[in-house]
Amino acid sequence: MPIVKLGKFELLPISDGLFKLDGGALFGIVPKALWSKIVETDELNRTYLQTNCMLVRMPGHNVLIECGMGRKYSEKLQAIYDLHDDVTLVKSLAKAALQPKDISAVIVSHLHLDHAGCCTQFRPGSEPPAAAAPTFPNATYYVQRGEWECATHPNPATRGTYLAENFVPLQKAGQLQLLDGDCEPIPGISVRRTGGHTQYHQSILVESDGQTVVFMGDICPFAFNLRPAYNTSFDHYPLDSMREKGRIFDEAIRNNWIVWLYHDTKITAATLKPGKEQPEIDQVLLAT
Repeated sequence: MPIVKLGKFELLPISDGLFKLDGGALFGIVPKALWSKIVETDELNRTYLQTNCMLVRMPGHNVLIECGMGRKYSEKLQAIYDLHDDVTLVKSLAKAALQPKDISAVIVSHLHLDHAGCCTQFRPGSEPPAAAAPTFPNATYYVQRGEWECATHPNPATRGTYLAENFVPLQKAGQLQLLDGDCEPIPGISVRRTGGHTQYHQSILVESDGQTVVFMGDICPFAFNLRPAYNTSFDHYPLDSMREKGRIFDEAIRNNWIVWLYHDTKITAATLKPGKEQPEIDQVLLAT
């Protein structure tokens, strides 16, 4: 399994597998005549998304950043997303010689189903959804307080992606820790509220011995989102996404940060360099 060394830490990509979404939905206001040159779609106009979760191995802790889609879906939804069981988060952790009980902390950028889906799983032999329980029994789960409030009180636009069985069991199990804005919940791992994709979306920074990786979450899920106007239609506050990702890009270039791309199907981690109109990929450190 590929590893990125970050000072005293090790970073490993842990995939929950591929899924599909409508191609146009990933590009927002960008017309298909332009985005169709970047990604391929199937007969239903869907394109693949990866789930590049990040495992941070640090002294005394295994911290998981993001939780993928999970598999708690009806046959109809599995067909819509083209979900399969050949690659799952738990299977990928096993390749890193880890079991769910070995994860001590989980941090999610936000609670949409493709980022928090595997926070919980259904107990074998019991009927969903009441049977959902935390996937990682020894982990503390870190979420922004505002994101929790939005997820537990969804509106008509968000009800389809905030699924209670993905996160309510965390609170019932006493494993939920709510965060208030920018902070450092774990030494060496800090969060920065960016907004943009959701009002309380957070990006995660991992730092050791002067080296930094920034997990962008959904304000820059793909390499093509390096372009300022290329934002998904799922962004509730696209101008905030543009502003915040621009700020992070400037810091990343200035300080030689590693940028982690959660949904990209080709690049997981890379450094950036200045471009004529937007940042460009400098060096790919992890290919997807």
